[in-house]
Amino acid sequence: MRFSKMLLPTLRQVPADSDSTSQILMQRGAMIKKVSSGLFTYLPYFNMVLKRVSEVIHNGMANLNAQECKFPILVSKDLLDDSGRWESFGSEMFRLKDRSGKDYAISPTNEEAACQTAMSYITSYNDLPLTVYQIQQKHRDEIRPRCGVMRAREFIMKDAYSFHAGDEDLDIVYHKFLEEYIKIFNTLGIDVVAVAADSGAMGGSGSQEVMALSPEGDAMLAMCSKCGMSANLETVECPDEEAEWAERHAPEKVFTPNIRTIEDLSAFFNVSEKQFAKSMVYKADKHLVVAVLRGDREVNEIKLKRITGADVVEFASFEEIQTKLNSVMGFVGPIGLGNDIRVLIDNEIKVMKDFITGANVADYHYKNVNNRDFAGTYCDLRNAVPGDSCPVCGEKYEVRRADELGHCFKLGTRYTDKFDITYMDSDGQSKRVTMGCYGIGLERTVAAIINQHHDDNGIIWPINVAPFQVNIIPTEMNTAEISETAELLYKELLKAGIRTIIDDRPVRAGVKFKDSDLLGMPIKLIVGKRFTEDRKIEVAFRTGERSYISENDCVAYVTEAIEKR
Repeated sequence: MRFSKMLLPTLRQVPADSDSTSQILMQRGAMIKKVSSGLFTYLPYFNMVLKRVSEVIHNGMANLNAQECKFPILVSKDLLDDSGRWESFGSEMFRLKDRSGKDYAISPTNEEAACQTAMSYITSYNDLPLTVYQIQQKHRDEIRPRCGVMRAREFIMKDAYSFHAGDEDLDIVYHKFLEEYIKIFNTLGIDVVAVAADSGAMGGSGSQEVMALSPEGDAMLAMCSKCGMSANLETVECPDEEAEWAERHAPEKVFTPNIRTIEDLSAFFNVSEKQFAKSMVYKADKHLVVAVLRGDREVNEIKLKRITGADVVEFASFEEIQTKLNSVMGFVGPIGLGNDIRVLIDNEIKVMKDFITGANVADYHYKNVNNRDFAGTYCDLRNAVPGDSCPVCGEKYEVRRADELGHCFKLGTRYTDKFDITYMDSDGQSKRVTMGCYGIGLERTVAAIINQHHDDNGIIWPINVAPFQVNIIPTEMNTAEISETAELLYKELLKAGIRTIIDDRPVRAGVKFKDSDLLGMPIKLIVGKRFTEDRKIEVAFRTGERSYISENDCVAYVTEAIEKR
């Protein structure tokens, strides 16, 4: 490929709408162009990287005897109703109607289609295990798209589905997938860790995420150096507290005009946020739930879903709080709520005394509130935070940021029960098939490579990922000796099977060097002044090493260098 013929619109300035390192370098490095929030045009250079990543994933799937399929992107409401996911996916799933008015969804995942395939071809234990996979475009209506392709509305996923004669066989394949995932990401140059995770709308008995550690990661991990516990922070249990029921004062209603936020209240009462118990009103499916927790804490909506058994948890509206709760948004509190309102109280509230809550009246709060002043169910409701103790060994755990790249689920019979998928065992008895599923986000994987392999000058691609392993840079295109030698090297490297680009643009050498580093080219072959003086080609590696090799030895030297990397 020639620079002059390829669409490589590199940028010198940082785009104003970029919010992460990977997005900045992908936009500056001619990989993506933002169209709107969460949507991007993929330019040729990005597609070349995605192809490299896909090849590694395909090889990994072959190692697992997984067979490639392609499932429909459009899924009917009827099929999603059968699995119960038309509602459980909530507002993240795009919905539409066809010309006859029939409801469809743009599928976020394809468990239902995989089950339809399996039930058509699995009859006996001899047909098991069966693993199928696809690499397909997915769409989700992200509420807050961010970090470029890390959290976008449109993305490519490798999703695999395995079917088994029992849980023991599922466990074997599940752990093989986890091991293969780590190999895949390591092959792509990414350091990863597997952690316990929440199964969410996928369901099943358990799941693990494969995470790439990154200071800009959008997930938080709890990692205990003493016992080895590692988990997504959103799934970590918070320590229970011993109840302290002694009352000190009676509640007192205080006029708090035009004050709604915890920060404003802290200033008004001149106390810490830890002295407040805030009440958050949610709609769990169709029922209002009040979650009470310390003022500086956040509700863990995954825990809230688990406690309520709801498929969808979202904030209640101003009108719902007013009409169904007989309260006012910004002044909700647990005292005096009707018996028909479910109140969930975080365990941490147990040890609080003489705290402040909303009074369910505009511009009023209660002070000197204690646990005996209201009723509810105590439970683990908050997000774990740095400084909490490991739920396994009690040691303080470390909190690290990371990005999810892969997710493995033990689905068990969650879907095969719904679709009545059975097989005949060796004794002629009908048994239920068990199931697992396994995903990898391709764009996320590329972004993770960039996050772990870059410097101030740009991307540093691992040699096996780079779209072009070698960039030939003739410093003076008008000098025949230089341009002709560069062309000869270009042809010889292509013949040797090395992915090569030649920068034949009529621009200054400095521009070529900067673009090469920005784009992450692993090896620069510089044909310039040194060549005209003593017939030496400068071999400059993106990682910093430099050598000067004779023209005749250059191809062999580069080939060997690539093989060693």
